[in-house]
Amino acid sequence: MNPKLPALLLSSVLLLNACANTGASPSSATQGNPPDTRIPYPEPDTQAQIDNLGIQMARLEKQIESLQTRVRQLERRAPAARTPARTGSTTVPAGPALPVTSDYDNALKHYHSGNYAAAIALLRGADSGGNGSDDARQRMYLLMQSHQRMGNCESVINIGNRFANRFRNSAQASEALFSVGSCQYRMQQQDIARDTWRKLIQIYPDSPAAKRAYGELKKR
Repeated sequence: MNPKLPALLLSSVLLLNACANTGASPSSATQGNPPDTRIPYPEPDTQAQIDNLGIQMARLEKQIESLQTRVRQLERRAPAARTPARTGSTTVPAGPALPVTSDYDNALKHYHSGNYAAAIALLRGADSGGNGSDDARQRMYLLMQSHQRMGNCESVINIGNRFANRFRNSAQASEALFSVGSCQYRMQQQDIARDTWRKLIQIYPDSPAAKRAYGELKKR
């Protein structure tokens, strides 16, 4: 027998033991780690999820409105595309125009369905009254109403006062002032609310809102 063979066998055994010790299972290496004590992030409640979905829907509808506007611009640049196409002696009529739905119409649908957060998202930027047109007036008033339904009294007061000044000759101005006074009273600004209702009665004495304001002053 080769005298060096036992020494080689002993070296091999020692080498195998060393490999076995360094290749310990991951489970044994991690046994000393502390448990995962991270606090899970709270799940949003159902109403918050509904509001978020409504806002996402409103954004998508606004994108659709933007694309429809772009399509109309392209159609105006190419009037020849609107004329009937001819194939030999057969006339192919142009297809029917797609109905265009404005963001105000979509916001109004959300308002009537109770999704006020989506209506506010669609009407963002309408709080100044825009160019003073009828469309701008309707958008601003609907925005104020949506904030009122959501209980956002600060927004109602700011938008309502601007509306009453910008569109003072409209039938909705008196209603806007009444809403302003109601929110002021709710925010513990009773004296300011009474002044607002008195101003309403003075400027719009024959309006239904003035009659309601008079009733509120009598109760308070």
